[in-house]
Amino acid sequence: YSFTHKTQNMIRIEKQYLPEGARVLIIDDFLADGQAARGLMNLCWQQGAVVVGVGIAVEKGFQPGGKVLRESGVHVKSLAIVDRIEDGNIVLRPEDD
Repeated sequence: YSFTHKTQNMIRIEKQYLPEGARVLIIDDFLADGQAARGLMNLCWQQGAVVVGVGIAVEKGFQPGGKVLRESGVHVKSLAIVDRIEDGNIVLRPEDD
């Protein structure tokens, strides 16, 4: 389910492109609820591939996706985490948090 677009999406991949034992790094533009990342992780697990981490360009830190993924043991690295938006200004989380 895409939080941004409010739509359910079907993801398919040919088995030859995701062989059993493959090590996969999932990269996505935005992380909100984490549904896209969890869907891709599930697809990998179904094929016997190993998810080594999730890389995100912008994480919406005020939504639960990043926290839920991290608490489940997934290595998540975001280039920027938006903590909140105040008076139209984006407030980023400090890098060492």
